[in-house]
Amino acid sequence: MEDFISKEFECRNSLASDNKIVNSIVDFFRTIDDKIEIENQDGKRVNAKSFIKMMGLDVKYGFRFKLYVYGDDKENNIKRIEDILDKKEFYTLEKIQELEKEKEDEHNKYIEKEILSLTPEDKKEIVKNDIENKVRLLKEKRDSIHLESLNLDNNILYIKDNDKTKIVDVINNNIYDVIKYLSSHYEIPIKESRTKDFISYLISVIKGKDMKFFYIYMFFNDIKKYLTYQFDKLFIEKLIGIEDLHEEYDTVIINNFVEEAIKNLDYVLEDKRKSADYSINIYMMDDINSNTNKYRVINIVQTIGKIYDIKNSVIDNIIDRIKSDYEPSINNKSNIDEYSDNIKEFKDILQKEFENIYTAKVLEKDTSNLDIDYHNILRLARRI
Repeated sequence: MEDFISKEFECRNSLASDNKIVNSIVDFFRTIDDKIEIENQDGKRVNAKSFIKMMGLDVKYGFRFKLYVYGDDKENNIKRIEDILDKKEFYTLEKIQELEKEKEDEHNKYIEKEILSLTPEDKKEIVKNDIENKVRLLKEKRDSIHLESLNLDNNILYIKDNDKTKIVDVINNNIYDVIKYLSSHYEIPIKESRTKDFISYLISVIKGKDMKFFYIYMFFNDIKKYLTYQFDKLFIEKLIGIEDLHEEYDTVIINNFVEEAIKNLDYVLEDKRKSADYSINIYMMDDINSNTNKYRVINIVQTIGKIYDIKNSVIDNIIDRIKSDYEPSINNKSNIDEYSDNIKEFKDILQKEFENIYTAKVLEKDTSNLDIDYHNILRLARRI
């Protein structure tokens, strides 16, 4: 049985798979006469002096691997290897623990400063005597917080006829729930009257603004972050013994949140284009057969149609035409690039047609005279 020393490392290099980095490590290993093997976290062990085999291990950031060093001089060689890998951000598990400890200590010092910055001068010495416990309690609260995301179909609401019902509903329901959750989580009681006044003020600001589009997610997330900061600050004050705790709401900041969430048509169209581009990435697959492709085409129509708020009747009309006219593509698995290009081209023509409809609707123009180029859509669909 061969005699060796093994040591486990963890990759903290974000460019770990870069050819130059791997090549420089392999070049160093080759300066050592004795055998060196490397084993990835899946248990695959290869010759560490082979560039091709090293690349095949696919070691990425956060992955662990084990080195096996053989020979009479293995103790000295493992130390040399450790020094070289350390410089390239491949650390032993002992070094990882040290780094994590340093990171935690640095974070604790930052939190300590936060607490002391809110502490009155006459209480600073008292608070310092128990600062470690206060830091721990604050971290526990921050780490355990869980606020739900907004559950809506659209990121950006189209405000037609000045109807702001959906925004008001989010304020009345979701934002009120955020306040109730934060109050319970941070153990800071709230006055219902103050909360109702805040909700009423938000609604009055919304109703007083002229808008065509409103970025509801941006608005909700800004308010959520703002409220979290308020209750986090109150909890720190509670830790240091300040009494008469109550939330304060800055009307200027609230007004800014509303202003920032009001968007114009150009912004909305760009957002929808990005959503359309992102949505078709899931269809860039190499599983190409005629039956799957037919339903993939239909899914793309439905997805892009939903992004542009197109009527179901229009979408169904396109789908019915595709179903009756669809022919299997001649593409195969050896032609993935062409297949992906065809999907993108099909998405682009749908996006152009749907964007015209959406823009006309928003600008309150007559959409009855907008002719959809069904011939071109069907032609491109048959290529997928």
